[in-house]
Amino acid sequence: MIDPERADHRLSQTLFRFFIQHQMNFFIPAPLQTSRTTLIHSGMRVGWGLVWVLLLHLAWAAPAGTVIRNQALAIVNGQTYFSNEIETLVQAVCVPSLTPNGAPGTPAQQAVVPAGGFVYFAYLLRNSGNQSFTFSLSWVQDSAPWTPGSVRFYHDINGNARLDAGEVEISSVTLAPAQEIRLILELQTPLSALGELHISPVATCPDGTRDNDNYSRVSIGSGAALNVVKSVDTPEALEGQEVRFSIRVWNLGSARAAGPIYVSDLLDTPELRDLTYVMGSAGATKGRLEYSDGSTWSTSATQVRGIRLVLEGLESGEEALFSFRMQVGAGALAGPRRNIVSAESPGSSAQASVELQIAAQYALALGPLDNPQAVGAADQQSAQLLAGQPYCFTHTLLNRGNTADTYTLEAVGLPSGVSLSYRTLGGGSLPSPIVLPAGASLSFAVCLPGLAVGTAPFEFTLQARSTASGNADPTMNRVAQVLDPSLITLRKSTRTGPNVTPGERVVYTLEIENPLPIALEKALVEDVLDAGLEFVSASEGGTYTSTSRTVRWNLSLAPGSTRTLNLETRVASSAPNGATILNRFSLRADAISNPLLSNTVSLNVLASALLLEKQVQPNQASVGDLLTYAVTVVNVGQVALTVRLEDTPEPGLVYLPGSAAPGEPLLQGNRLIWDNLTLAPGARMVVSYKMRVGAGAGPLLRNTVQAIGSAGSNAAVAHAVASAVVQLQQGVFTPPRSLLGRVFLDTDRDGRFTAGLDVPLPGARVLLSNGLQTLTDGEGRYSFRNLPGGLFEVMLEAASALFQPLPHPEAQGDGYRHRVRVEGLTVSDFPLERPTGLVRAMRETTLEFGPLKVEKKLLPLPSGFRVVLVLNAAETLTDLTLTDPLPGGGERVFRFAQFQGTQTLTYDLPGGFLTDPQARWRYP
Repeated sequence: MIDPERADHRLSQTLFRFFIQHQMNFFIPAPLQTSRTTLIHSGMRVGWGLVWVLLLHLAWAAPAGTVIRNQALAIVNGQTYFSNEIETLVQAVCVPSLTPNGAPGTPAQQAVVPAGGFVYFAYLLRNSGNQSFTFSLSWVQDSAPWTPGSVRFYHDINGNARLDAGEVEISSVTLAPAQEIRLILELQTPLSALGELHISPVATCPDGTRDNDNYSRVSIGSGAALNVVKSVDTPEALEGQEVRFSIRVWNLGSARAAGPIYVSDLLDTPELRDLTYVMGSAGATKGRLEYSDGSTWSTSATQVRGIRLVLEGLESGEEALFSFRMQVGAGALAGPRRNIVSAESPGSSAQASVELQIAAQYALALGPLDNPQAVGAADQQSAQLLAGQPYCFTHTLLNRGNTADTYTLEAVGLPSGVSLSYRTLGGGSLPSPIVLPAGASLSFAVCLPGLAVGTAPFEFTLQARSTASGNADPTMNRVAQVLDPSLITLRKSTRTGPNVTPGERVVYTLEIENPLPIALEKALVEDVLDAGLEFVSASEGGTYTSTSRTVRWNLSLAPGSTRTLNLETRVASSAPNGATILNRFSLRADAISNPLLSNTVSLNVLASALLLEKQVQPNQASVGDLLTYAVTVVNVGQVALTVRLEDTPEPGLVYLPGSAAPGEPLLQGNRLIWDNLTLAPGARMVVSYKMRVGAGAGPLLRNTVQAIGSAGSNAAVAHAVASAVVQLQQGVFTPPRSLLGRVFLDTDRDGRFTAGLDVPLPGARVLLSNGLQTLTDGEGRYSFRNLPGGLFEVMLEAASALFQPLPHPEAQGDGYRHRVRVEGLTVSDFPLERPTGLVRAMRETTLEFGPLKVEKKLLPLPSGFRVVLVLNAAETLTDLTLTDPLPGGGERVFRFAQFQGTQTLTYDLPGGFLTDPQARWRYP
C-alpha cells in the first residue's frame, strides 16, 4: 500500500529501475488498467515530468483502495519481453477544506457588536480527501484579552448564512469525498469584552490533519461591518454549461452602513477565462444593478464585462442578494476558474471569492497524416511496397479534449515476425508514451521493415489509447502488394574510352527504367565523381556540389517509365598516367530507403609525361662571375606536347641578354619564360642561357625551372620541376669575423661582467689555437680580429691570471680553455673566482629622501678605489641632480631630465675617503 503523497517517489523509483536495467523501448500502461498492453514502440526521450504529474493526479483522484497496476513491454530484434507487473494500492487520505480563508491581519469576515452581543459567521466545509471522513469541529483565537462566552456550530441547511429555526447544533460532521456542508459559527461576547478578537473555526481529520487558517474579526463597539460571500450552484461544469453565481452582502455591524455601497464583480479577468455572461440573467432582491463595458458603468446591459449592485445603505443585520449566470465557452481548458467579488462603502469594505472547476474531458482522434478525424474510407491507407525496403505509413494524433493527456499506440493484425518502429517525421525515435496538451496534435510515421519478396498482402489496425480515460481511436493500414525492386534497372554508359587522356571530355548516359506499377515519388539520383573527373554540365536540372563531388537530380518516375540523363565531365589534368577512373550512380525514393546502384563504368588514363634536367657551370663562383645553365626537356609521352618553360632564379642572379638558345626568353620580373616549345613524342630539347652573380647573393644560389606540357585541347597534361645549385665563394663582400672577450673577477658569480661590482683583470695573456696571442687592457678586454670562420680554441694563460675559472658553457678541461665557433662577431668571456680578501667596502653610506634612495660604497682596485653609486626612485623625478664631493676637493655631478627606477653610476679615484652625496630635484 502506498500513500499518494509518496506516489511520485515510489512510482518513479520502480519505473526508473526498470529502465536502467533493460535499456530498451517500453511504455507504462494507464493506471487503473489491470491487463497488459500489447504494443510498444521505440523511443524513450520524453518529458517524464508531465507523465509523473498525470500518474500522480490519477493517484490523488482515485478512491482509497484503488489498485494501480503497471507493466512494461519491450520489443528487441523482433522479440517481445514483459517486465514484472507493478501493483500499488491507493491509501485513504483525509483533506479538510474550510473557506473562506483569513488571517488576523486580513480576516475573511468581520463583525462589530456591543459587549454581550452575538455574532454569526458563515463557512463552507468540503471533504477534499478520497473517502468518507468524520471531521470534528473546534475553534482557536488569537491573543485577545478576552474569550468568547460561548462558541457553537450549526448546520446552515438553507445556506442563507443565517441561523434559522430548526437548524441544529453540531460538533462533528461526516462527509463523502467532494461533499460540502455550510456551517454557522455562533459567538457570544462577554459583557466585559473590549477591543478586537480574531477567531478561526477548525476542522480536524481522524488522523489529526486540520484546517485552521480561517480567521474572522469581532470588534466590540458601535459601527458598520460589511461582509460578502459568493457561491456557485455547481462545483464543476462542462463545456457549454451555464452556472449561476450568487452574491450575498450583509452588515454584521451594530450601526448602519452608509451608502453608496458598491458590490462589484468583474467578469473579464484572466481567472474567469472561457466564461461569458448570459444576457438578462442578473437579478437582485434590492438595490440597483449596473453593468460595465470595460470603461463606464451604466444600467444598460449591452456589453457586460462587469456587474455590480448599488445600495443606498444597509441597516445593522440587513442583507442584500443578487445573482447572474455565466456560460462555459467552447474549447475551455480544464482547470479552476476563480471569481472575486468586493463590497465597498465609505466606512467599510469586504471581499470574497468562489472557485469553479472546468471538468476535464478526454477525447482523441487518430487518422492519416493531417486528417486525424477521418472516418470511413478516408480513415484507411493502402500501399504497394518494395521488397527489402522499409516503408512508413504517416499518421496524425489529435488531443480533442480540454486537458493534457498521454497516449500509447497499439498495432493489431501484423503477420508473425513483422514488427513496427515508430518515428517522428524528422526520422528520430517517437517519444513513448506520447504527451499532448489540449488541442495539440502530433504527426508521426509507423514504419515496416523490409519485407521479403512474395510476402502476402495484409492489413493491420493502429490504435491510440488515452492513458487517463482509456478511450481509443483506430485507423487502418493495408499492404496491398510487395514488389520486387530488382526489376528496376539502372544502367550507366559512355561512348568514350576505354582509354582517355587528361583534359579529354567524357559524356556519361544514365538510364533508369521503372517497370513497376507504382510511381517512384521524390526520387533522388546521385552520381559521385571520381577524383580523376571534373564536372562540366548535367541535363534536366542536375546540380553539382563541389565539396562532396556529387551530381544530383530530383525526379518523379511514373509507373512503367524510362528516364535518360546525361552527365558531361572532363578528365582532370592531374590524373596520373595509368590511373583507373570508376563511376556509377545510385537511386533513392520515398519507397526506396536503401539506395539501388547502377553498373560501374571504368576508364583508363593515358597521360603524357615530361622529363626535365638542369645543369650549371661552374658550380662554385664569386660575385661577378658568369654562370652557364643548360635545361634539357624530354617528351616521354605518347602525344605531341606544347611546352612552356619557367625559370625562377635566386635574388642576386642577373640574366645576360642574348645568351639564350634556341630563343630569347620573355622576362617577367625575375622569371625567364620560354613559351610554345613544340615536342613530338620521344623528342628532346636543350635550352641554354647565362646569368651573372650580383652583389648581395646568398651563399647558395638555387635556380628552379619547371616545364608544363599541354595537348591540343590546351589542358595541362605534363609537369616537371628541376633545379641547379651554385655555391658562392667568399670574397671582399664577406662580413669580417672577430673574437672578443673579457677576463674579470666575477663577484656575483653570474658569468656576466657587471660594471662597478665585478673587477676587470688587466695584463692577462690570452692565446688562440692558430698561434695568435694578446694581453688584456686596463678593463680586462681582449680581441682577435679578421679570423676565418669555424671552430677555435682560445686559452687563458694560468700564470697571468692566478684565479680559479668559474663554470662556463664553452669551457674545456680545467676551464682555462674555451672551444668557440667564430662566425661574425663572437664573444667569449673568462669569469674568474674573486678572492674573499678583496670583496669588501672600506665604507658605505646611504642617502634617503622622499621617493629617492642613493647607496654609495668604495671598492678597492689594484691601485686606487672604485666609487659605486646606486640610485633608486619610486616615482618619476624631474631635473634630478646628484652631486658627489671628491676627497681632494671638487665634485662629480650627474644630471637627469627625468629619472625613475634603478641605475648604477661608477667612477674611479686614485685614493681618498668616503664622502656623502647630495641630491635635488623639482616637482612640476
